[in-house]
Amino acid sequence: MANPLSNEQEIYERIEKENITVHPLIWELLDHHIRNDLHVINIIIGSSAVFNQSVSVSDAKKVIDHTGQIKKFLDRLKKTTSEYK
Repeated sequence: MANPLSNEQEIYERIEKENITVHPLIWELLDHHIRNDLHVINIIIGSSAVFNQSVSVSDAKKVIDHTGQIKKFLDRLKKTTSEYK
């Protein structure tokens, strides 16, 4: 993971200590949207690596689109689930 939070370990410990959980519907959305976009990105980049080829401009645009979709999904999820609306 790039750039972990400086207090990430403490956050995990607090989550465990306070038994903070995520509703199964949230996990379903996370699993579906993020996993699907990451899978496509992995296929695009992985195929270039396996065949020792540069990533084409069109494939790079696809990767950018999928990372944008992840951000858009996370923004929507945050807006929908935030108690500060």
